[in-house]
Amino acid sequence: MLGSMKGMKAFGKYGSLGFELLGSIAVGYYLGRFLDRKLDTHWIAFVGFLLGCYAGFRALFKAAKRMQRDIENEERLERGEDPWAPKPKDEDDDDSSSKGPDGDDPKR
Repeated sequence: MLGSMKGMKAFGKYGSLGFELLGSIAVGYYLGRFLDRKLDTHWIAFVGFLLGCYAGFRALFKAAKRMQRDIENEERLERGEDPWAPKPKDEDDDDSSSKGPDGDDPKR
């Protein structure tokens, strides 16, 4: 039962993304269409459509990034690690080129 709660929680968080994408495209298009009629033009609806696509996909990519972070945190939690702790620095990141051939610091 606990596993199904996690799925329902994820559905609640990310289930509306399709509606958000379609809604932002529709709002952009219909707002542009309204302005086209008011200003007697024929190109603002297309610009509104493009802006709606941009806004919708931007929200989609942000949600995907947030979802990836949530999945990584859940995996760390399952392994028994603290998912909110800062990530440890790798030993390979040390600047070993500044050390001498015997491993001592040549500046001393």
